[in-house]
Amino acid sequence: MKNLLLVLLTITSISAGAQSISNMTLLGNKHEFTTGGTPSGWHYSSCWGYVAGGREYAIIGHYAGTTVYDVTDAPNIVNKGTVTGPGSFYNYREMKTYSHYLYIVSEGGSGVQIVDLQYLPDSIHFVKNYTFAGYTRSHSISQEGRYLYCNGGNYNNGGVFILDLLDPENPVKRGQWGTRYVHDCFIKNDTIYAGAISAGYFVLLDARNKDSIKFIREFTYPGAVTHNAWTTDDRTVLVTTDEGGSNHAKIWNITDISNQVQLADITPYDGASMVHNAYIKGDSLYLAHYRAGVIVYNIANPSNPVEVGHYDTYPGTNSTAYQGCWNVYPYLPSGKLIASDIATGLYVIKLGNQTSVGESSESVEDFNLSQNYPNPFNPLTVITYYVPRSSKVKLTVTDALGKQVAVLVNEVQNKGSYSAEFKADGLSSGTYFYRIESGDFVLTKKMTLIK
Repeated sequence: MKNLLLVLLTITSISAGAQSISNMTLLGNKHEFTTGGTPSGWHYSSCWGYVAGGREYAIIGHYAGTTVYDVTDAPNIVNKGTVTGPGSFYNYREMKTYSHYLYIVSEGGSGVQIVDLQYLPDSIHFVKNYTFAGYTRSHSISQEGRYLYCNGGNYNNGGVFILDLLDPENPVKRGQWGTRYVHDCFIKNDTIYAGAISAGYFVLLDARNKDSIKFIREFTYPGAVTHNAWTTDDRTVLVTTDEGGSNHAKIWNITDISNQVQLADITPYDGASMVHNAYIKGDSLYLAHYRAGVIVYNIANPSNPVEVGHYDTYPGTNSTAYQGCWNVYPYLPSGKLIASDIATGLYVIKLGNQTSVGESSESVEDFNLSQNYPNPFNPLTVITYYVPRSSKVKLTVTDALGKQVAVLVNEVQNKGSYSAEFKADGLSSGTYFYRIESGDFVLTKKMTLIK
């Protein structure tokens, strides 16, 4: 009761001040890196998520490096280790994961930092820095399958180039495209959706041949300062964000890839905050705004996005100051959201008000089977799921005719979040189904292999 009272007082004080909260609950916050940063107060950068062994992890960049936190029990966030990294103006770091490896880039240099996460929950292990002649830094990093896409660095005119992770500790450089500076990109089914922020263009690239990236087309629009982009699983709906210019997120119909149609222009609840990053999961759009925090929209009707909740991490009133929410990661199986705030660190939040800080964050009562990612895929995809209590779990894959092609899991598992890799080597293109069974709970979802 004491913890619950403290939480209620905390939430009341946040709501009464400059911050705004709607249909979201704070599960935990970690703000350890407070003594450095340039400019003053700019302590943190991007964040990402990772799942292994029934536990969920948040990864966040900051002025001293990159730290991995165990957020399984979000009110009791645990630091699992820090990889030091080079400093840079506003402490820029971006990161992605593949298999049990973490890959980090920074504008401060060191190329790509490679970290082995297989020793969690005990510790993390730094492997090495990867560089090559003429390359020492990237602005951002993206991932699909076993490939990394490095963007906006000091190589190839700041364009995008591909690293092959066939050997995850020894990447091999493959193709590149450098006609424009690429600030960030999203890859879906070997198509690169790139933000050419300084030129005001959105660019589409064909990466089916990893040794030769091909230009498809590009377009611009009023107020375009295209920072990042994301698509729905079927690639018919595209979201772009403008870090400057309009400062808005825009939704596009790209069913006809040669003729995009704008469906919506999203203004946040506060009416002014600059958007930074966008992610789509199912019918939900997750936006990170510098001074409006995390905002979630239902985009089942993409022409009419409806806000379903927001959590403002920015401690001050809306101003020209840059500090605020850098990124949001919405893909943890338990439903937790990870957010990074430039000034105040890591936030673990949840849509809805069903869980209070001070209680266990694992309040989900049901099994949860997430959509595989990436989807479509070739040849590797990851399936994540949540087990609410210790039970026998079986996860299988069948083809369109019902023939079983893989057994990914068949064992007793404790309560927690899990991920399983499905490698489709030797299988033909087409529709496949993955099925989870545990006691009376059975759920099947569809995925698409495209070669």
